[in-house]
Amino acid sequence: MQSFLLILLLGVSVGWLASRIGQPAAVAQVLLGLVIGPPLLGWVDTGEALELIGQLGVVLLLGMAGMHIGSRHLAKHGLTALWVAMFGIVFCLAVGYVFAVMWGSPHAEAIYVGTALTATSIGISVQVLHQLRLFDHRVGEIVIAAAVIDDVIALYLLATAHGILSEEMAGYQIGFSVLETALILGAIYALCRWLSRRIAPILTGDRYNTGLLLVSVVIVAFGWVTETRGYSMVVGGFFAGLGLGDGMNPSQRKQMSRQLSKIVPFLVPFFFVVIGSRAEWGVLADPGMPTLLIGLLIIAMAGKVLGGYLGALRATGNGQSLLIGMSMAPRGEVALVIAGLGFFQGHISHHVLIVLILVTIVTAAVSPLVMARLAKRVS
Repeated sequence: MQSFLLILLLGVSVGWLASRIGQPAAVAQVLLGLVIGPPLLGWVDTGEALELIGQLGVVLLLGMAGMHIGSRHLAKHGLTALWVAMFGIVFCLAVGYVFAVMWGSPHAEAIYVGTALTATSIGISVQVLHQLRLFDHRVGEIVIAAAVIDDVIALYLLATAHGILSEEMAGYQIGFSVLETALILGAIYALCRWLSRRIAPILTGDRYNTGLLLVSVVIVAFGWVTETRGYSMVVGGFFAGLGLGDGMNPSQRKQMSRQLSKIVPFLVPFFFVVIGSRAEWGVLADPGMPTLLIGLLIIAMAGKVLGGYLGALRATGNGQSLLIGMSMAPRGEVALVIAGLGFFQGHISHHVLIVLILVTIVTAAVSPLVMARLAKRVS
């Protein structure tokens, strides 16, 4: 109980303070776990119960994101956003995988490294673009759509990778696994969209609390469905939220997202604090770690900047393309979720987990500074 209350109080407070100064709450909460966990102070003892609370929080977080974004926003900016996303994803996934293998990671770990590098932090990018008054600019619209596509594909890759690695599939079975994943996630989306329309009367007036309970149960339930199929809970949660949101009218979607945002911040800190508390940060001094850290940092930054630049060059000017690329570089919650789940599932070692956390921290801190300088050249 002491650990629960301490993580709840400090996790929420640190997340709020980080958001107030323009930094990702998830990064601050991982660092909090380092400080109050066994690596330093040893104030908390994280067990399976706290880990479960954190995973439920992350499932609801991704469900809320899917509900807030909606499928229409994914298609609004079409081809340009798709090219921006795909160039960055292919570069980060392929080069990240090859580099991890060359460094000495086994096949499964290298897959998770590449997958973690594919995910852009839409929260950080949107926040910075809003501060730079580019939220409604063509640059901002392309970045938002591309970042959403990034995270959807990253979660899809996570689902596929987890299913393949957990079931130890042969090469010829990979295609069937990808098809099964698409069918399952498509079915979750369609069913939740239909269900959302059926419960629409509950999502009005003073009955939003009942609706909130139903929506939360649906998101968690479909997260559990994907978990039982060998995929990650967060993937099912995201597509459940996407379907639920598309089945609501704009007022219902906005109100339900607001209701979820009141409970998610009290659950999510458990996930990120547990990551920090279980990480053995002393491994940074081990041989080869500086090489891995520098290499993945270069891949993480260069992959998104180059991918965004090339993907947007035909539709925008040179300066705007570069800003779009840099806006895709920050990593945040999704990257940490992928790294954390890979670690908890035994696919990622402590060494690689620490490096991926540091890559997330550095890209989240450096990218907004460069974005601010590049934004001065954009009209």
